[in-house]
Amino acid sequence: MRYAIGIDLGGTNIAAGIVTEDYKLLEKGSVPTKAQRPWQEVAADMARLAMELVEKAGLSRADCAGIGVGSPGICNGDTGEVVYSNNLYWDDVPLCPTLTRLTGLPCRLSNDANCAALGEVVAGAAKGCKTAVLLTLGTGVGGGVVIDGKIYEGQASAGAELGHCTLISGGVECTCGRRGCIESYASATALIRQASEAAAAHPESLLNKERITAKSVYDAMRAGDDAAKAVVAQYEEYLGEAIVDMVNIFRPEMLLLGGGISGEGKALTDPMNEYVKAHCFGGDKSFVTRVDAATLGNKAGIIGAAALCLSAPAAMPLKLAPAFKDYLWGGERLKSEYGKHTGLSPLAESWELSCHKDGPSTIVNGADAGRTLAEYAARHPACVGTRHTDGVFPVLIKLIDAARPLSVQVHPDDAYAQRVEGEPGKTEMWYVVDAQPGAQLYYGFQRELTREEAARHIADGTLTDVLNAVPVKAGDVFFIDAGTVHAIGAGILIAEIQQNSNTTYRVFDYGRLGADGKPRALHVEKALDVARLCPPERPAGPMGKPEQNGDCTSTLLAKCGYFTARLLDVAGSAPLCADGESFHSLLCLSGSGAVVCGGGAVPFAKGDSLFLPAGLGAYTIAGRTQLVLTTL
Repeated sequence: MRYAIGIDLGGTNIAAGIVTEDYKLLEKGSVPTKAQRPWQEVAADMARLAMELVEKAGLSRADCAGIGVGSPGICNGDTGEVVYSNNLYWDDVPLCPTLTRLTGLPCRLSNDANCAALGEVVAGAAKGCKTAVLLTLGTGVGGGVVIDGKIYEGQASAGAELGHCTLISGGVECTCGRRGCIESYASATALIRQASEAAAAHPESLLNKERITAKSVYDAMRAGDDAAKAVVAQYEEYLGEAIVDMVNIFRPEMLLLGGGISGEGKALTDPMNEYVKAHCFGGDKSFVTRVDAATLGNKAGIIGAAALCLSAPAAMPLKLAPAFKDYLWGGERLKSEYGKHTGLSPLAESWELSCHKDGPSTIVNGADAGRTLAEYAARHPACVGTRHTDGVFPVLIKLIDAARPLSVQVHPDDAYAQRVEGEPGKTEMWYVVDAQPGAQLYYGFQRELTREEAARHIADGTLTDVLNAVPVKAGDVFFIDAGTVHAIGAGILIAEIQQNSNTTYRVFDYGRLGADGKPRALHVEKALDVARLCPPERPAGPMGKPEQNGDCTSTLLAKCGYFTARLLDVAGSAPLCADGESFHSLLCLSGSGAVVCGGGAVPFAKGDSLFLPAGLGAYTIAGRTQLVLTTL
């Protein structure tokens, strides 16, 4: 049995419940919203209430598919942000990433009226319908649209604001600032205003006997009061026109009315059904949408929010197939030792996690199998995480087999690369997976040089005489800031984490010839423009010490503004969490295991690369394995 947590976030209360996979409400609870306090405090209360209900239901976090939230206002389901909510005084609140971080569960978000509509479709009056519209007639008029069993939100999740469609041009001013909106004529607030105006004009009316509410207006109508009859007739004409518009646009199987007025039942829905039949396009010659009252009441929002998670496929890690490069200095180890299948020889690099146009990696499992990671990221921009905002996938991860030495090279920083090459700069990190005895690499200069000195050493072939040669062994770590002159030597196998850039300026290449039999091109002037002609600023080695956590030893390899890389040595199981702030990338260097989450498992072995989208939530690495974990 799968479960999900549904949260109906209101300006007054936070209502939450545990919902089963067949959409039964198992547990329910609420706490005050206290909407004018900082949003972080509201989110913390939401997370606390959710986990208390999980415990009360006798469940564990692993039993839950996730947290679904229905919030008032404009909600971006892709990013998990509440873009704007006047009821909560919120702007651009990263609600889902925050809840995932606090609970370890994936989180999905939609507008509260949308969630109520979905709740009615999966468990209420519209159960079994593929297409339905919900109008909630309360203080305002909320709208929710379900098409083919899915919430319709429109671009940027800002659509389906049905209460703010124009009913009467230039009419009564609406709370949104426009005039003549459906909300201004068909809400419970509007009915009370209309009845109050009639009561003032007719002192004899029963409308003056008690405080006017939507129910009291209908009670007076049923008692035969002429003024109340006229008010109800006019109100139902307004509502009928609004419903006909919705029917003509969507032609749903059912249109449901929620909110307090829906308690009038057939006294409200019977006239609406007659009105629709008489006024919708085509009349009874076409399919006539049935109007009915919503049945779930305040449970609809909770169940519908939970359905955001229960109706979605369980999030799983994506296993990636790399792009391959056959540069002349490559070897055969990536094929023989790491299971890389390609006809290229030599095999120099496998781009394990890449959205770069020069070699994107490809998804090999799940519903997106066959798509490139770049295509997936374009379809699901939230998969990268909220820490990254410039729209370009930030990281490229490689395995590099240097059977022969690479050229001496340097990479530009962001400012130079964007101006000259039109792509990001390149800061990178090397983790030495293996090195043959006597292997070395070049890392900066032995001493500070002038541009003229560097140019002279390049020209006369003595550049290596002034480079800083470093012997290497397995486990060594080098952080290569943009501008650091460097070269990987022969007999070294490296895992490289870098910015998503393929801009390299070749400084010196030992006089080698390319595949065309001509000397390989050098980029001396550009290289000298960007090179730091000095010893390396950072010492070699990891940036952190090993930390033991249960069955996992974690070592911080590198941390910068572009990426964070850790070495994980797992001997059993290691619980982790991919919250909404960043994706997780796992590159297996040795051993084997599985990533367990969402009730399933994705196995991996030496050489495999997995991408875990931001917001995936809690997962476990099970096995005996060594991996590089990369995040933002």
